[in-house]
Parts: sequence; structure tokens; C-alpha cells
Amino acid sequence: MRLGPVYFITDPDAPASVPDQVRAAVAAGVGIVQLRDKHASDAEMVALAREVQQITRATGAALVINDRVQVAIDVGADGLHVGQGDGDIAAIRARIGPDMALGLSIEMQAQLGAIAPNSVDYLGVGPLRATATKPDAAQPLGMDGLARIIAATPLPCVAIGGIKPGDAGAIRQAGAAGIAVVSAISRAPDMQAAARALIHEWSVK
Repeated sequence: MRLGPVYFITDPDAPASVPDQVRAAVAAGVGIVQLRDKHASDAEMVALAREVQQITRATGAALVINDRVQVAIDVGADGLHVGQGDGDIAAIRARIGPDMALGLSIEMQAQLGAIAPNSVDYLGVGPLRATATKPDAAQPLGMDGLARIIAATPLPCVAIGGIKPGDAGAIRQAGAAGIAVVSAISRAPDMQAAARALIHEWSVK
């Protein structure tokens, strides 16, 4: 699964439906979509994932499932993304097998040392800033904190948390492989245009 430049995380509370969010994002060229819903049941997640998967597969985009290991297995997702409290990483890798991409959220540099060798494919590093889409998020890292974590690991890193238009250049300079966004796309008046602008901004040297 190729990272970057823009990794879209769905927003179940946005005005547009999740499938419509995904259609707009992939139409703009977004290559990875993470399906995230903290309140849906596993059965609801499987049904939604299958609907979204039809959209991502039609454009060659990757589908990543947030947190739900069994849902990712059941739908044959391209990837699974888990947080610090979602279980033993080596055990999760054993469950999903070697072929599914596995991402892990990192909130501080000290957490890097606990990653089992050859278990994780990429890191989601953040929050860069405080964000309304995840009110229980850790202390914001800022650009300097983000850069320190990226420099301390060989794993590719995607920055997340309160990322806004205008941030892509500094995040790229910090060494990130891409940016992960929620509301910058899901709450935009024109979601496809917003996603396209973020991709373009990343590519401007």
C-alpha cells in the first residue's frame, strides 16, 4: 500500500454521507481512505466497508479499517490502522497476516521503542494540533515534535491532527510521507475541490 500524499479519514458526523465523502476524495486522486466510526457496530462497519470498497476499488484507492481487526479481515481490507490502546501489535499482525498493511498511531517519541520488529508498515503521527474530530487526542506535537518523531524511526510517517490548507509544505519538509485529514475534506463546501487542493499543495516544491 503506497502512502501519500493525502490520506483521507471518513467522518460519520459530517453533513455528507460516508460513501459520498469517499467518492469525492477518490475522484480528486486520494489514494488511501480510512473508514473510521467509533460508534457503529461491527456488522454496520462491515456493511459500510463493503459499500466503500466498491468505490475505492473502482479507482485503485486503498481501503484501511480503523481499529476493528475482525472487520478488516472479514472484508479483505487493504489495511488496518490501530491506536495505542487497541492491543498487542505483534498479536494483531499475526491475526491479519503478512499481506495486509498495518498502521499504528504514535503520540510521543517514547512509544516508538515498544513497536515489535517487522510488525508495522507505517505510523500515523500526531496530533499536530488540537482537533475537534478527536477530542480525546493527546497533547499536540507541533511541527518540531512531529519532525523529531519522524527522524527517530525508519518507518514512513503520516502526519495527522488539525492539519489545514497551507501546512503541507512544512509537513513534507519535516520528513512525512503524507498528511491524514478528516474535516479538511469532509466538512468542505466542495469536498472534491478541497481534496484536489491538498494534493496539489503537497506537490508544490
